[in-house]
Amino acid sequence: MQGSQFSVRFRLLGLCLALLTIFGGSSLLLGYLIQRNQAEQLAQQEQYRRFEIIQATQQAINLLRHNGGQLNSAILLKDAQLESQMRQALEKSRRDVDQQLVRLGSFDAASMRLIESALNEMPQYVQSAIDAIAAGKQAEAAPVLAELQRRLNLIESTLGAASQREHQLAERIQQQARERGVLAIRIAISMIVAGGILGVLLVLIVLRSILRPLQIVTDALRQVNAGQLEITLPPVRDDEFGQMALALRQFRDGAEKLRRLAYQDPLTGLGNRAKLEESLQAALQLQRQPEARLALFYFDLDNFRSVNDRLGHKAGDAYLCEAAARLQRLLPAGAELLRYGGDKFIALIEDGPAAGVGVDLRLRQMADQVLHGVAEPYRIGSELLHMSVSMGIAISPGDGLSAEHLISSAEAAGHAAKRSGRNNARFAGGQLTGLLRRQLALAGEIGRGLERAEFELFYQPIVDVAQHRVVGAEALVRWRHPERGLLLPGEFIQVAEEEGLIRSLGERCLLMAHAQLRRWREQGLAFRVAVNLSARQVQDGKLLEQLDALRREDAAAAGMIELELTESVLFDSTENTRKTLEQIKRLGYRLGMDDFGTGYSSFGYLQRLPIDKIKIDRQFVTNLGASRQAEAIVSAMLALSQKLDLEIVAEGVETALQMRLLRDQGCHLQQGFLFSPALPVAEFERWAGAYELEQAPA
Repeated sequence: MQGSQFSVRFRLLGLCLALLTIFGGSSLLLGYLIQRNQAEQLAQQEQYRRFEIIQATQQAINLLRHNGGQLNSAILLKDAQLESQMRQALEKSRRDVDQQLVRLGSFDAASMRLIESALNEMPQYVQSAIDAIAAGKQAEAAPVLAELQRRLNLIESTLGAASQREHQLAERIQQQARERGVLAIRIAISMIVAGGILGVLLVLIVLRSILRPLQIVTDALRQVNAGQLEITLPPVRDDEFGQMALALRQFRDGAEKLRRLAYQDPLTGLGNRAKLEESLQAALQLQRQPEARLALFYFDLDNFRSVNDRLGHKAGDAYLCEAAARLQRLLPAGAELLRYGGDKFIALIEDGPAAGVGVDLRLRQMADQVLHGVAEPYRIGSELLHMSVSMGIAISPGDGLSAEHLISSAEAAGHAAKRSGRNNARFAGGQLTGLLRRQLALAGEIGRGLERAEFELFYQPIVDVAQHRVVGAEALVRWRHPERGLLLPGEFIQVAEEEGLIRSLGERCLLMAHAQLRRWREQGLAFRVAVNLSARQVQDGKLLEQLDALRREDAAAAGMIELELTESVLFDSTENTRKTLEQIKRLGYRLGMDDFGTGYSSFGYLQRLPIDKIKIDRQFVTNLGASRQAEAIVSAMLALSQKLDLEIVAEGVETALQMRLLRDQGCHLQQGFLFSPALPVAEFERWAGAYELEQAPA
């Protein structure tokens, strides 16, 4: 606790009593004042004038200090408007001080020169202290502030000394007057003068103890009313001002916590989406030069979902923090990086006036620097991860005048970069923005379609051409859109994957396939059904829970499900993926490799993954009879499957020649338009029955 131990009420009561005492003494002095001669009156008036000048000088210097403090606060708060106002107020205060110093110099030239010298040195120390504090160099600021305080003490002591000298001169004049008066009047005058001095000192002490903390509290309240969070707090005292100071400290701490929650991302420490909107709005409003440009960089981490699903949320958080640190390090000075949400970041880069080609070139160079810097490998535990980012670049005003439009343009460019192969940057354009809006609208429709059960499974037969019977089918999802009719997977699967809906869609397909197998088993039909699995499903722990629940519900039906691994699963085939697939095998499900021989599908996966079946990709089947290389590859696949005791299915069979060539080489399980396209369940059942009747021997 600091300051006086007496309350404000007690101090004011004491002041009133002292003033009453002084007033009584003054009434006694009135007789003496009437008897004073003209010369004494002139001398007294001169002393009053000097006291007035000293007091006015003190007040002018106090006002100069106050305005200087307000200017320093505005500079530290970077409030340009308040800084301009306080500079004007400071200049006016300095002119007032100079005027009072001229008046002081009329009777005390030495004090005037000393004070004027100290005032002229203060701005340099103030500026040095502000620069050190703004740079966070508190140690450098301390000696500068001490030197500044010495100048202030010098000014106060000089004015105090001048005031004391004038007091002494007044006493001498009064003494001379008293010597010419009667003894009784001299005694009365002595008492009155002593009481007056005591009253003045008491008033100064009491008012100073009240006005100074009151001024600090008032300034803090003004800052609160102005919406400022950096409040100059008064000291905590044992009086009413101390209670107000404590309340202001609590308000400051609460406001700072709310500000952090409202504008700061707790994980990365970057500004969040609310801060982005505020900063972007401010940057757009400050674009006064027509040639100046504001660039918005949109960053989308390419494989964050895979890292998060495979290694867990803790590793995902570390991955995000590392990405944020790299982006901050690679972006140019002055750029503001913020977290837009999830694995997406946005940077605001202000570019000065330049020709359009120059601006685009500089931004492309920045983007290339970021792409190369982010791509450095990153190790989390025993995992060595390859980080990459897809970037979208939007430039104001060409790509948008509003914050919403500019973000939408950059986001559209980022999506285009990801679709074009990832780990690259694209500039925004109107066509990309429209594409993003359509993609987001389609994602919303997919979500509603899942809620309304608009998706259903079609079944493409898998035929054993040697035994002339239908052994199963591949389940292929279709969307009965309420407005656009029946949609094929190519019209919505990619959007479902990009928008994180593929997991829900895959779960729905598994449920529908299992339910259909139960119905077929009740009808005495022993069809097997192949269902595709995406990488998101395999990496999600809920897949094992769902498969186990299906097995417990009807183990026989679950045993007829074959789970086919898509290329995305093979791309992310880590140790965790292998363990997940082994657990799926232990639950009694069969695993197949789709599109074998293309893309990431290779013979190496047959050793690492617990595969039961492979599917020959349609591109090799299509070239049978026309390409010796295709025939050799198919023959090698068939020989390999026999050696490894793997079931093999040929998909994309469209001609009788292809069917016979495959059959003659030992590939009996075939699928393709030669037999039937994918059909709704009722049509599939009719087709299967008709096919087996047609193929039955006469």
